[in-house]
Amino acid sequence: MSSIEYRKAKKEEAEKVCSIVRGTKAAIYPHYYTQMVVDFFGRLHSLENITRDIEEGRIEILVVDGEIVGTGSRVEDHITRVYVLPEYEGKGYGTIIMDHIETEIFNEFEKCDLDASLPAAIFYEHRGYKTLEHKKHDLGDGEVMIYEIMEKRRPAKIERADRKDLEEILKLQYTVYQSEAQLFGGKKIPPLTQTLEEVEAEYDKGVILKMITEDGKIIGSVRATEENGTVRIGKLMVHPDQQHKGYGKRLLLSMEKYYPGKRFELFTSTRSVANIRLYEKLGYEAFETKAVDDELEFVYMRKEALC
Repeated sequence: MSSIEYRKAKKEEAEKVCSIVRGTKAAIYPHYYTQMVVDFFGRLHSLENITRDIEEGRIEILVVDGEIVGTGSRVEDHITRVYVLPEYEGKGYGTIIMDHIETEIFNEFEKCDLDASLPAAIFYEHRGYKTLEHKKHDLGDGEVMIYEIMEKRRPAKIERADRKDLEEILKLQYTVYQSEAQLFGGKKIPPLTQTLEEVEAEYDKGVILKMITEDGKIIGSVRATEENGTVRIGKLMVHPDQQHKGYGKRLLLSMEKYYPGKRFELFTSTRSVANIRLYEKLGYEAFETKAVDDELEFVYMRKEALC
């Protein structure tokens, strides 16, 4: 299983970041742009500019099994640079980078925007970005660079839950975990028997996050407690009508940001294949399984602290 880490780039990694950007452009851009336009992009993302952005804390990198395979950066709510090495494309790494960047932006801003090159526009459309404007940039000598100005509005806001939210979160929990219970023939699994008093006790001991729509309706939640440097995450849930939109990823990444530099653990049913796949994509690895009874078995997963 691959080890995946997403972190701030260091100054000594500037050349590697630059080579990722240049390698991607060299492999893809000539199919869409003239050489003059490709050279313009090269100057825009020069080693000098990338080094400056690293020093200002704007650039992050995706590290897979110790190898830097992709990079992403932003300035406030504007995404400025997302690239994955061509040989690593099609593995979901661009999605991981975008998930992290959007989580950071949407925790601060109502929207995010970017300038999309022609080959990248479809990728961003699939993520919910809308084209605001078609732009042309005159490079001289009759050469024109065409690109898209694209924007994505924050679909839902994540913030720390208040005590008054707990009853609504518990109702959401009863709704969400019905599908989980069906995996065991409708068995009353623990999330469906939890009481409000038990949720209040978890609230007092740790952190509960909520995801809310513009009208204030809670559509997702996650909770965590810390003990001896290990953060135990539980009850990651999104309303059935709002699933498959990346909200679960946003909630989990948002919770991780509450505990920087910590080790994370969580568990799920061994039958919850989609949950396990999500956790693996975000860097979690299985380390133990425990049988509750003849039907119910949990897999425990962890993510080591990132330096």
